[in-house]
Amino acid sequence: DDLKQVREYRKLSFDELTDITKINPWYIAALEKMDPANLPVEVFVRGYVLQVAKALGLKEKVVADSYMRLFRKKIEN
Repeated sequence: DDLKQVREYRKLSFDELTDITKINPWYIAALEKMDPANLPVEVFVRGYVLQVAKALGLKEKVVADSYMRLFRKKIEN
């Protein structure tokens, strides 16, 4: 939800984000919901998060590290 909130705060539409990052809209929606069932393997998820963070003007590594920690916890549960 944090990625979605930042995207909305930056007034960037979902479609604009998909155009900038060239990531499949299905995956961006799953990233924003942190829905592991609809995401590919971890290495791709991290790459997608890095691209989205960059497009949103965030510190990519910090965002990706934080996201992946939460993502792994969600997978374990």
